[in-house]
Amino acid sequence: MARRFSEGREDERPLLRDGDGPQAAGQLYGIESTAVRHGFVRKVYGILVTQLAFTTIVGGFITEYATQLQKENPSLMMGLLVFSTIAMVSMMFVFMCCPDTMRKSPQNYILLSIFTIAESIAVGFFAAHFTKESVLIVLGITCAVVLVLTVFAFQTTYDITSFMPYMVVASVVFMCFGLVLWISSMFPGAAASPAFKGMRLVYACLGALLVSGFIVMDTQMIVGGKHAKYQFSIDDYCMAAICLYIDIIQLFQFLLEILGDRN
Repeated sequence: MARRFSEGREDERPLLRDGDGPQAAGQLYGIESTAVRHGFVRKVYGILVTQLAFTTIVGGFITEYATQLQKENPSLMMGLLVFSTIAMVSMMFVFMCCPDTMRKSPQNYILLSIFTIAESIAVGFFAAHFTKESVLIVLGITCAVVLVLTVFAFQTTYDITSFMPYMVVASVVFMCFGLVLWISSMFPGAAASPAFKGMRLVYACLGALLVSGFIVMDTQMIVGGKHAKYQFSIDDYCMAAICLYIDIIQLFQFLLEILGDRN
């Protein structure tokens, strides 16, 4: 994921009346910067709530009818999975290689919508492998964890964003770990072994911890302020919403792997 951020505060400056001195300029700039950042935060969380609500509805619908769809219309199911995979991979390449596209309206909303639809379909089919009761329980746990982490990120005076280089390194190591598990799953003997199942559990636990850290870090990058070394710029509202959205979806999936009962 391409994480677009800027150091320090935005470059916007409020207009000053004749006779305003440097001290007044600093006060006005502080007020203006805070108001702009608050508006940015509201916009990001408005987009995020819309994404999560859509994913809950679409994902729940697919989870409910995935088994029936597989029996009655397997070609449609395969088409949805292929669309979801291609769309998500394509959008990720756009985010990483052409980040400026997410700063221009309306194309940023179009790309965000496509990505959200694709992710919602994938989440629905993933959740279909687990019992409905465990999906609902994990959904509630995810909401509680995200709420606690968000409150912590808003209130803490510790700058979690300063750990970004270490989080990136941890993400690379984690991806390599996942790649090894994926290759191992291709061998029936290894995939059925207790050791492999234990490693999958370890992988899910580490993943949940890692994305929890990213939720805190991304929240602080959105909120900004003096306790954040890195910040999203005010034009990155769609990218900021996508970062948090991916973090929350991944946390839900990892917790479902850990706590969910498979069908």
